[in-house]
Amino acid sequence: MSTTITLPELYRPIDAPLRGVRAEVEQLWRDALSLVGLTESLSIPLGGKMLRPALCLLAAGAIGGKDLRRYVRLATAFEALHIASLAHDDVIDRALLRRGVSSLTGLWDNHAAILGGDYLVARSVEILAEYDSCTVIANAITSVRRMAEGELFFFGRENEPIREADCIMLAEQKTASLFAEACSAPAYVIDRTHRDALRAYGTALGIAFQIVDDLIDITQTAEQTGKPSCGDLIEGKKTIPIMYLKQTVSPADLKRIEAMRHGDVDDEERAWVVGLALDCGVPQQTETLLRKFADEAISALSPLPDSEFRRSMEGMVEFVLVRAY
Repeated sequence: MSTTITLPELYRPIDAPLRGVRAEVEQLWRDALSLVGLTESLSIPLGGKMLRPALCLLAAGAIGGKDLRRYVRLATAFEALHIASLAHDDVIDRALLRRGVSSLTGLWDNHAAILGGDYLVARSVEILAEYDSCTVIANAITSVRRMAEGELFFFGRENEPIREADCIMLAEQKTASLFAEACSAPAYVIDRTHRDALRAYGTALGIAFQIVDDLIDITQTAEQTGKPSCGDLIEGKKTIPIMYLKQTVSPADLKRIEAMRHGDVDDEERAWVVGLALDCGVPQQTETLLRKFADEAISALSPLPDSEFRRSMEGMVEFVLVRAY
C-alpha cells in the first residue's frame, strides 16, 4: 500500500485556521509552563499531526461553515484534550519519551504531568463553553469519560486471553471517541443535519488510527517513531497486532515474548520482536481489518455534499492506513 498524498496537501483547505489552532495551543502551554515557573521548549506537545483539530475544521467546512476562523477555538479545545490524554498516558505507561523528546512525566514528574493534563482538560471545557452549546460540552466530557473507561476495563486483566472484540472496543473508547466528537462538534454549532454521519466517520477513522498505532508499536523502531518500540507488549496491553503475533509465533517464541512483560527489555530484544512481527506477516493480517474501518469511514461521508473539505477527509482515511507501512 502506498500513496503520494501528504498532510500539507490534505490540510490545504484549512491551512490558515489550522495555523491559528497551533498558535492557540502554544499559548495554552505558555500558560501551563508559567504556572510551574518553567521555560522549556514548547516542542514537547506540539510536534504531532494536529489530526483532531484538522478534522474539526474540515468537518466545519464540509457542512457549510463560511468563515473557519470562527471554529479555531473549537478545534483548539479538542487538541488540548488530546494532549491532556497523552500526559496521563505517559504517566500510566511510565513513558519518558514522546515524539522523540522528553514526555511531560520525563521532563517534570508524575505529579506535575497529571496536574498539567487536568489543567488542559479544564481549559478545554472553558473554550468549548464559548460556543454556547451544552451538547458540545457534554459530548466532549463523555469522550474523556470513555477514554478512562477503556483503560479501566483492562485493569488487572493482563492474563486473560486477548479477544478481537475487546481490542476494538478499547480502540473505540481510547481514541475514536475523541475523533468522533472533534468531527461532529461543528454540526452542533452550524447545522445538525450531518452530525450522525460525522460522528460515524470519526469513530471508524479513530479505530483505524488506533489499530495502526498499535501495529507501529511492534513493527517500527524508535528511530522511525520517536519512542521505544514494543511498549504495549512490555506493559501487557491487549492489541490486535499483539493478538495476531501471539497466534502466529512458535511456542518457544511465545514464551520469550511473554517473558518480556514488565521486564527490563533492551534494544536487542525490541529489535527481535519487530523483526518477528514483520516475518510473521502481522501487518498483512491487520490490513483486512483496517480496510474494513476505512471503508466505513468513507461510506459515512457519502451524505455530505462534494467539496474540497470532504475530499480531504476522504484522503485522511488513506493517509492513516499508509502510516502502518
